[in-house]
Amino acid sequence: MMRHTLLLSAMLASAPAWAANYASCVLDKLPGVANDVAAQAVHQVCLSEHPGGLEGVQQGAGRGFLAPKSGADCTAKRAADTRSNQAAYLIGVACRRLYDDAPPGLKPFSGKLDGEN
Repeated sequence: MMRHTLLLSAMLASAPAWAANYASCVLDKLPGVANDVAAQAVHQVCLSEHPGGLEGVQQGAGRGFLAPKSGADCTAKRAADTRSNQAAYLIGVACRRLYDDAPPGLKPFSGKLDGEN
Protein backbone atom coordinates (compact mmCIF):
# COMPACT_ATOMS: atom_id res chain seq x y z
CA MET A 1 0.00 0.00 0.00
CA MET A 2 2.82 2.39 0.90
CA ARG A 3 4.47 1.69 -2.45
CA HIS A 4 1.28 2.72 -4.31
CA THR A 5 1.01 5.90 -2.27
CA LEU A 6 4.60 6.85 -3.09
CA LEU A 7 4.09 6.11 -6.77
CA LEU A 8 0.92 8.22 -6.89
CA SER A 9 2.67 11.07 -5.07
CA ALA A 10 5.57 10.97 -7.53
CA MET A 11 3.19 11.02 -10.52
CA LEU A 12 1.26 13.98 -9.16
CA ALA A 13 4.42 15.90 -8.34
CA SER A 14 5.76 15.42 -11.88
CA ALA A 15 2.49 16.34 -13.62
CA PRO A 16 2.63 19.63 -15.56
CA ALA A 17 1.14 22.63 -13.83
CA TRP A 18 -1.74 24.23 -15.70
CA ALA A 19 -2.51 27.90 -15.17
CA ALA A 20 -6.00 28.57 -13.89
CA ASN A 21 -6.56 31.55 -16.21
CA TYR A 22 -4.90 33.84 -18.73
CA ALA A 23 -3.42 36.16 -16.08
CA SER A 24 -1.82 33.34 -14.11
CA CYS A 25 -0.50 31.84 -17.37
CA VAL A 26 1.16 35.17 -18.19
CA LEU A 27 2.64 35.42 -14.69
CA ASP A 28 3.93 31.85 -14.89
CA LYS A 29 5.62 32.26 -18.28
CA LEU A 30 6.64 35.89 -18.85
CA PRO A 31 8.93 36.87 -15.96
CA GLY A 32 12.52 36.94 -17.18
CA VAL A 33 11.64 37.05 -20.91
CA ALA A 34 14.38 38.93 -22.71
CA ASN A 35 12.73 40.03 -25.98
CA ASP A 36 9.41 41.12 -27.42
CA VAL A 37 9.20 38.25 -29.93
CA ALA A 38 9.27 35.72 -27.09
CA ALA A 39 6.76 37.83 -25.11
CA GLN A 40 4.37 37.81 -28.08
CA ALA A 41 4.75 34.02 -28.36
CA VAL A 42 3.90 33.58 -24.67
CA HIS A 43 0.88 35.86 -25.10
CA GLN A 44 -0.31 33.68 -28.01
CA VAL A 45 0.22 30.46 -26.01
CA CYS A 46 -1.72 31.82 -23.03
CA LEU A 47 -4.55 33.01 -25.29
CA SER A 48 -4.75 29.59 -26.92
CA GLU A 49 -4.93 27.92 -23.50
CA HIS A 50 -7.41 30.52 -22.16
CA PRO A 51 -9.43 31.91 -25.11
CA GLY A 52 -11.30 34.43 -22.93
CA GLY A 53 -8.01 36.22 -22.30
CA LEU A 54 -8.05 38.89 -19.61
CA GLU A 55 -11.84 39.27 -19.90
CA GLY A 56 -12.16 35.76 -18.46
CA VAL A 57 -10.36 36.80 -15.27
CA GLN A 58 -12.43 38.37 -12.52
CA GLN A 59 -10.97 41.61 -11.12
CA GLY A 60 -9.20 40.84 -7.85
CA ALA A 61 -9.38 37.06 -8.36
CA GLY A 62 -5.84 36.47 -7.10
CA ARG A 63 -6.14 38.16 -3.73
CA GLY A 64 -5.54 36.03 -0.69
CA PHE A 65 -3.50 35.62 2.46
CA LEU A 66 -0.16 34.96 0.75
CA ALA A 67 -0.84 37.00 -2.40
CA PRO A 68 0.89 40.29 -3.25
CA LYS A 69 -0.61 43.35 -1.55
CA SER A 70 -1.45 45.05 -4.84
CA GLY A 71 -0.99 44.95 -8.58
CA ALA A 72 1.95 47.33 -8.24
CA ASP A 73 3.62 45.05 -5.66
CA CYS A 74 3.15 42.05 -7.97
CA THR A 75 4.47 43.95 -10.98
CA ALA A 76 7.54 45.20 -9.11
CA LYS A 77 8.43 41.65 -8.09
CA ARG A 78 7.53 39.77 -11.28
CA ALA A 79 8.79 42.26 -13.89
CA ALA A 80 12.01 43.33 -12.14
CA ASP A 81 14.27 40.98 -14.14
CA THR A 82 12.28 41.09 -17.38
CA ARG A 83 14.14 42.87 -20.20
CA SER A 84 11.28 42.82 -22.71
CA ASN A 85 9.10 45.92 -22.44
CA GLN A 86 6.12 44.03 -23.89
CA ALA A 87 6.53 41.23 -21.32
CA ALA A 88 6.82 43.73 -18.46
CA TYR A 89 3.67 45.51 -19.68
CA LEU A 90 1.69 42.24 -19.88
CA ILE A 91 2.93 41.24 -16.43
CA GLY A 92 1.66 44.57 -15.07
CA VAL A 93 -1.73 44.14 -16.72
CA ALA A 94 -2.09 40.61 -15.33
CA CYS A 95 -0.98 41.71 -11.85
CA ARG A 96 -3.46 44.59 -11.76
CA ARG A 97 -6.29 42.28 -12.86
CA LEU A 98 -5.49 39.67 -10.22
CA TYR A 99 -4.58 41.84 -7.23
CA ASP A 100 -6.22 45.27 -7.53
CA ASP A 101 -9.78 46.21 -6.63
CA ALA A 102 -12.11 47.39 -9.38
CA PRO A 103 -12.10 51.18 -9.72
CA PRO A 104 -14.95 52.81 -7.74
CA GLY A 105 -18.17 53.09 -9.70
CA LEU A 106 -17.09 50.56 -12.31
CA LYS A 107 -19.70 47.84 -12.74
CA PRO A 108 -19.41 44.69 -14.85
CA PHE A 109 -21.11 45.08 -18.23
CA SER A 110 -24.61 43.57 -18.15
CA GLY A 111 -24.96 43.32 -21.92
CA LYS A 112 -27.29 46.31 -22.18
CA LEU A 113 -26.47 49.97 -22.60
CA ASP A 114 -27.97 52.64 -20.36
CA GLY A 115 -31.59 53.24 -21.32
CA GLU A 116 -32.03 49.89 -23.07
CA ASN A 117 -34.68 47.52 -21.86
